[in-house]
Amino acid sequence: MPLLANFKLTYRCNLKCAGCPFHVRSQEENSHMSWETAIRCLDRLKDTGCRIVIFEGGEPLLWKDAGRDFTDLVRYAKRHFLCVGATTNGTLNLDVPTDILWVSIDGPEKTHNELRSNSYEKVLSNIRSSGHKKLLVHCTINNRNWTELDELIRTVSGIEQIKGITLQLFYPYNQGEEELALTVSQRKEALLKVIELKNRGYPVMNSFQGLKAMIRNTWTCHDWLLANVDPDGELSVGCYVAGRGDIKCRQCGFTPVAEASLSYELAPGALYTGWRLFASHRGC
Repeated sequence: MPLLANFKLTYRCNLKCAGCPFHVRSQEENSHMSWETAIRCLDRLKDTGCRIVIFEGGEPLLWKDAGRDFTDLVRYAKRHFLCVGATTNGTLNLDVPTDILWVSIDGPEKTHNELRSNSYEKVLSNIRSSGHKKLLVHCTINNRNWTELDELIRTVSGIEQIKGITLQLFYPYNQGEEELALTVSQRKEALLKVIELKNRGYPVMNSFQGLKAMIRNTWTCHDWLLANVDPDGELSVGCYVAGRGDIKCRQCGFTPVAEASLSYELAPGALYTGWRLFASHRGC
């Protein structure tokens, strides 16, 4: 029984981010999900017992089909799942009805603009004007931004609309973006810096246990907790990378999978992180 589904609605995107292997697939056949396919996949996930759905892209907030848009799909999903979230590049209106919304920011202004198509000013403006009740920043740490985590986390922590920060590490899909991969020493130093910032009271929502586990990647991956849906309607259970790139477990940077796996093993910090992210919004 998968717990959480990463649900890719589309490969279409209005940005061309350096680390993303998906926007380059936007012209493929079946690269954008229809309403009927989306509903069928959501119903299948519900039948498996899946409790959490996170919409992704491409850019999921761009999604529309047959006179319906992203908001319609979220409202349908919220009738069937404990928590419905999305990850967005932040360049569109953020007042969508998801329970939780992650906005990707990958560094201070100069670095973010180099990595994410000069979108920093627009993203910050949209965050500051948003009324979303659970807006988080998500940062993917790579070898061009890992030394700037202090500045990034201090900046976003000072914006009242942002309720917390989550971080993961760049994973090389080996589709032209692998130059962003961290070395082993960079990975360790970056994670130790995040742990230090969390200790200092910054709103990093990754658990201490999860961050420490990622340093050497020796944690046990319970990948069956994860369901994956692609824009063509293909649904699978297991590793996020399967069918999307080369699987290299030692280079895994997917902190959400580590947190879920540690939660399954009843690690207190990971359990608390999961509750804060996915259950607390409904008073559970």
